[in-house]
Amino acid sequence: MSADLAVRMTFGEHLDELRTRLLRSIAVLLAAVVVAMVFYRELVEIITLPHFRAMEWCGLSRDHARLLATTFGGPILGAMKLAVVAALFVTAPYIAAQIWGFVAAGLYRDEKRLVVRFAPASYLLFVLGCVFGYFLLVPYALYGMARMMPREHLQLLFSFTDYLGLVLTLTILLGIVFQLPLVMVFLSTTGLVRASSWSAWRRRAIVANLVAAAVLSPPDAISMLVFAVPLLVLYEIGAGISRLA
Repeated sequence: MSADLAVRMTFGEHLDELRTRLLRSIAVLLAAVVVAMVFYRELVEIITLPHFRAMEWCGLSRDHARLLATTFGGPILGAMKLAVVAALFVTAPYIAAQIWGFVAAGLYRDEKRLVVRFAPASYLLFVLGCVFGYFLLVPYALYGMARMMPREHLQLLFSFTDYLGLVLTLTILLGIVFQLPLVMVFLSTTGLVRASSWSAWRRRAIVANLVAAAVLSPPDAISMLVFAVPLLVLYEIGAGISRLA
């Protein structure tokens, strides 16, 4: 649908289309949440794998590394939160398609081409960031923090609610951080930043990445290193693609 046709649509027609697409998105999301709640035991097993891996590196067996439920409702609320996040992760492409179907009617051809070019790459980078956080950053962060504790004076006991919050925060944060090359390419493609400027700013970018790693990652050297190295690699990838684009 062209932008001129979108202008000719009445305000009521726009609202009807928006309501229809919202109801479809909500229905699909709720269905995915229900399915995720049915398999919540499997989801908990998957989400706790980085914890048990890190504790195994620390020399603790699975029985001695079990996560604690400090409240009666904590595990239930945690399972519900996990189900919602998993449902959003799976249904994100469908919801994005519904949003795109509504927004695209008011865009011109060049604007549509720009969105179509960057949106799939953005989702793919977000997934890669979450996978990187799950398999590398989270277990090494847990291992580094556990190694920092004086175990001769403290017993390692971890809350499931706190652990779930840490995992979700780190994985989603990595998914956002992995958008860096796409942002760089977008700024260069639109002419806001020259492609050659990224190479000229390399030293500043290294310092900024190290500061970001120190602020955003858990307070141990291993986590900072695991966080900083991908940032530097992503910056170089963004700079290279910007020159090609």
